[in-house]
Amino acid sequence: MKVPLSHTHSIILAALALTACAVIFFTLGDGRDAVPPGFVAPRGVRFEVDGRPFRFVGANAAVVYGDDERARMPVTLRESARDGVRVIRVWAFGEVEGEGDGADTNWKSSDWLRANPFRRGPDGWNEAAFVNLDRVIAEAARNNQRVQLCLVNWWPDTGGVTQYLSWAGVTDAYDARHPHGVNVERAMEFYSNEQTRRLYREHVERVVLRRNTVTGRLYRDDPTIMAYELMNEAQSPTGRWAERRAWVAEMSAFIKSLDPHHLVTPGTWGYRTAWERRAWVEEHRLPTIDYCDVHVYPRDDHDSYVDSPDVLREFIDNRAAAAFSVDKPLVIGEFGMTLAGFAGVSQAEWFRVYFENAARAGVSGAMFWIWTHATERDYGVSYVMPRDDAVRAEFARAAKLFDARAADQPPAHLLDAGRHLVPRQFAFARPENDETTRPAVKTSREADIRATKRAPETDGVIYQFLPEQAVRGRFEKLGGGAGYVWGAGVGFFEYVVPARGGWRRVAEVTVRAHLQPDLPFDANGRVMATRVTLFVNGTDCGSRLVPVEKPPAAIIQEWRIDSWSVCFTAARGEQLMVRFAVEPDADLPAGLNISNFPEGFDPRGATPIEVIVR
Repeated sequence: MKVPLSHTHSIILAALALTACAVIFFTLGDGRDAVPPGFVAPRGVRFEVDGRPFRFVGANAAVVYGDDERARMPVTLRESARDGVRVIRVWAFGEVEGEGDGADTNWKSSDWLRANPFRRGPDGWNEAAFVNLDRVIAEAARNNQRVQLCLVNWWPDTGGVTQYLSWAGVTDAYDARHPHGVNVERAMEFYSNEQTRRLYREHVERVVLRRNTVTGRLYRDDPTIMAYELMNEAQSPTGRWAERRAWVAEMSAFIKSLDPHHLVTPGTWGYRTAWERRAWVEEHRLPTIDYCDVHVYPRDDHDSYVDSPDVLREFIDNRAAAAFSVDKPLVIGEFGMTLAGFAGVSQAEWFRVYFENAARAGVSGAMFWIWTHATERDYGVSYVMPRDDAVRAEFARAAKLFDARAADQPPAHLLDAGRHLVPRQFAFARPENDETTRPAVKTSREADIRATKRAPETDGVIYQFLPEQAVRGRFEKLGGGAGYVWGAGVGFFEYVVPARGGWRRVAEVTVRAHLQPDLPFDANGRVMATRVTLFVNGTDCGSRLVPVEKPPAAIIQEWRIDSWSVCFTAARGEQLMVRFAVEPDADLPAGLNISNFPEGFDPRGATPIEVIVR
């Protein structure tokens, strides 16, 4: 078994990969000036072909694995072209253990994969699979279609990352006890393991430099191929994005060294949180990456919260804005909906909303899952069933819409890099004068001593809140109950110090709070703190790195504020709005939990949140 690279080695690897990217970039220029005729090229946030805008409806096409699918491939592609599909996405991968090696290490691969893999063992290649791919590309050319080739799968149903790792001696990356059979923490070694990287480069070279047995043309010279996708739905847990980015940098640079003219995209699934969004943006900012890609399945992607057509529009806008922030096109590589539809909306209507909003937002390509002759696939769109005619009509309609809007620029609000930084937030609000949000007020010197555990500098007024007395909250996820509120990711909780009559001298406002992170579920010890910024009436009073505490100890965060504006407002007896925020640009945006003190801790009369006006 290979020993994972140390953190230091990972950083070195990332630096080398980024250097390789830079060398390729500066050697080739921006890859756009010498594009051969007929090739798809990026121009800012759009694609062009021979100087003309190129936007498309695309389809993931079932033409690679099963014998029946292969036999019907010409009809499958011809029918898709009739419905306006201009790009097809196919999987140029499939790995199984070598002949005679016993049972697969992965999902007991289906017969359709075992019969038609691209690779049998680390050194065994299946020429028949490549010949079929040759036929697919040639047939697409006859239909005036383009092909996006995906080069490896994160998921083990086709071999994928865990099969590569098994060949490298890492046998615990596939684990049926984990979702979809992938132990993500162990599978991450794929990105840094010397042997898996070599095996992957061998496959890339075999594809990119192949000569098509049908057309006689090298893949690298064929404009029918629109792009190479490094991986299908590449994953990475919180805090390990740099490892994936280093791999993307290395492999995209490697492809560009073999084939400088075809487009390259990483093939990451997308992002669910504001923190993950930042990593996704940095990955697509690499100079050897030409466009951005996301997937969405409203019925199954529960953490994306796409539960209505309106939210799908928000989802598309947010991902488009992220792509445009790095001045690159966006392609939605997979979108799927079951035959039954979802949330009271039919399958055909979901597709209509998807295509219309993609076209309106300036998305360059939208590819649905999956175009097939088969009638039993719940996510399939079959061209042999009248049942699917309404959905097919949406493809044809969308193709005309994309053509009509091919030259359109995206809406101005999606080009504002400072907006859309958070994918989605949930919120609550209560009246500021609600009795349930009103703090307890103490003014005695004794109360101040108990709360602070030290003699006060001057007598003061103490406003004491319970966590659940927040008047407003907004986070990527949030919840709470008696004695606590929590929010995941980026957002805030607000508490109101009510106005009081009359003036008093105020030299300082002190805010104390019992705060904790709300760690991502996959942090696994890599993240142990969150960055919280305090705002009082909109004034930034500074941030604190809030660590995880070990009960019964309690870590109390304190801000001592002598800001003129805050003190003057307090002196006039006006309302103070106290906000504990995790900002979108925080170095550790790991949510926020505000709770009562842990059992065994003696607060000496203090409450979890206190605002002291002195």
